[in-house]
Amino acid sequence: MKQAPVVLATSLGDAPGGPALAAALAFALARDGSAIWARPGAEAPRPTLLASRAARELEARLREAGWQAAARGAICELRLPDDEPAEALARARADCGGAALVAWLGERDWRAAVEHHELAADGALIRAERDRDRALAALLAIELRARRISPHVVMAAPGAVGTRRALAGIDPGGPLARRAERIAARIRGPKRGRALRPRAAEPVGEAGQALPAVLAAAGAISVVALVLSLLAAAGTGASRLQRAADLAAISAARSLRDDHPRLFEPARLPDGSPNPRHLGVREYERRAGAAARLALERNGVPPQRAAVSYPGADPPTRVRVVVRGTAAAPGSTEDPIEARAAATAEAFPVPAPPATGAAKGTASGGGYTGPLAYRSGEGMRPDVARAYDALRAAAARAGHALYVNSGYRSDAEQARLFAANPDPRWVAPPGRSLHRCGTELDLGPPSAYGWLARNASRFGFVVRYPWEPWHLGYVAGPEPCSEAADRLAAEPEARRRDLPAFVPPRFRAPLARAAARHGVSAPLLAAQLMAESGFNPLAVSPAGARGIAQFMPATAAAYGLQDPFDPVASIDAQARLMADLLRRFGSTELALAAYNAGPAAVAACSCIPPYPETQAYVARIMGMLGGAGLAPPPVLEVRLVA
Repeated sequence: MKQAPVVLATSLGDAPGGPALAAALAFALARDGSAIWARPGAEAPRPTLLASRAARELEARLREAGWQAAARGAICELRLPDDEPAEALARARADCGGAALVAWLGERDWRAAVEHHELAADGALIRAERDRDRALAALLAIELRARRISPHVVMAAPGAVGTRRALAGIDPGGPLARRAERIAARIRGPKRGRALRPRAAEPVGEAGQALPAVLAAAGAISVVALVLSLLAAAGTGASRLQRAADLAAISAARSLRDDHPRLFEPARLPDGSPNPRHLGVREYERRAGAAARLALERNGVPPQRAAVSYPGADPPTRVRVVVRGTAAAPGSTEDPIEARAAATAEAFPVPAPPATGAAKGTASGGGYTGPLAYRSGEGMRPDVARAYDALRAAAARAGHALYVNSGYRSDAEQARLFAANPDPRWVAPPGRSLHRCGTELDLGPPSAYGWLARNASRFGFVVRYPWEPWHLGYVAGPEPCSEAADRLAAEPEARRRDLPAFVPPRFRAPLARAAARHGVSAPLLAAQLMAESGFNPLAVSPAGARGIAQFMPATAAAYGLQDPFDPVASIDAQARLMADLLRRFGSTELALAAYNAGPAAVAACSCIPPYPETQAYVARIMGMLGGAGLAPPPVLEVRLVA
């Protein structure tokens, strides 16, 4: 007996009509028996009067299992909780019986569902805009197929009448019904096994693991549908040349993204032998250029007709591809003309989600009473922070971008949380929570829970409770809330002898003092100074920034720095400024961006501003920290910018 298919649907950006497309596909699949259309939402769905018998039976079974479900026409609508719908979808699949399941999710939750190890989706239904999403779509389609997920794309928005009918669970009619039936036919047909589970995925190589990062910016569609839509839209050889340039730039940016951490690997291993993981800048660029030329060749453009350059910072995170060739419309009898196409793509750092609330330098209010180290804006014991850094770095190498949702909580904070959620199974009463000890971390994303369960123990963590896969406790150090823990942390994190080797001896003591005084990581300050001035106290930039920390005159005056060329005073002012930025933005990446581009630019978008210099600055500093083993490298995404 064939297992009922699971199809994950989403809309890219603001492309309208995604839920209606999912409902129409569920209706088409219901012709074989029964089908479920699932989507997040707090409001319970309402049944329709003329629901089919199969839909009503499915409704009864799901409600008996505790789900909010309603029979609507020929399909059964299932509501998923807004909190982690991908996890709920994995649990719901077991209750679906032999029914097909089509789920519509927002982009972030859809990405988590695609990566979920238990869902094992068969297909992906994407509502995309032709012009905006076409370049990334071709690349991502290959990667979805490498994951053995069959992608389907719809470039046209459904009509108003078809939308209303599909959402009511009845035949939408017209183009929407025909489109849904074609997709359903591919799923249910005799060659379904071949269509949905390719026998062999195209090897994507070392630079082919782009899906987790890029899915947040764009979706994936089937290669056949993409080629047909692009040929229909292009009409000229010039547009095909532009498409090739776009894909080449994206391929090169993906190479930069994947190779970026290797720039900061040590050149030699501890035994003195060459480190095969290390890359120099020139080799880093050469590999990106090779990826661009391979993409051009696969799209029918001779690589020798292209020029690849790397505008911006060193090491580069942005690549530009210029292609020259001949263009003519398909079937045209006119002589082809010379054409030129150019595209620029970049790998840009994505900050971990900032936490709310102001950071405190020292824990107080019950439990642990020592200094706090911060990760993702959440406090923890310094030894726990060091272990988390190693855990997060290993998770990043495995394709999981960890972040901390919750860390240290005082008894007063725990009391407020317990008052809002008075269930001891989920929230410990005040005075009993281990979060007060600075050893407990609630981590995300959900897609990493399986990896954490298998690997957290290697870094001194355990999953405290089987019903909370996100809750990890640190057990490799002193007991939680013990005198030994307070004694261990009596020396602030910044005073540990873990400064990177590139810090000159004369600046090591001032860095440790400033970091301890203002509660900022000394390695972070050191990496900044390396990026700002290379530890040159007399440096002056073309823009007028001065000294070892490159203070502009107005910023220096605001922080009482009378002489920017005094390295000790500048380092102290730098630590004060970074402490303020970390408290304001709750994220190391955002604080670095604000140091470089100004707080206003970061506050305007709550993101790293789209300035190549700023994005390269953040990536370089986080890369230096990751290479020193002190913090994980940044999570990079790829996008087409021109």
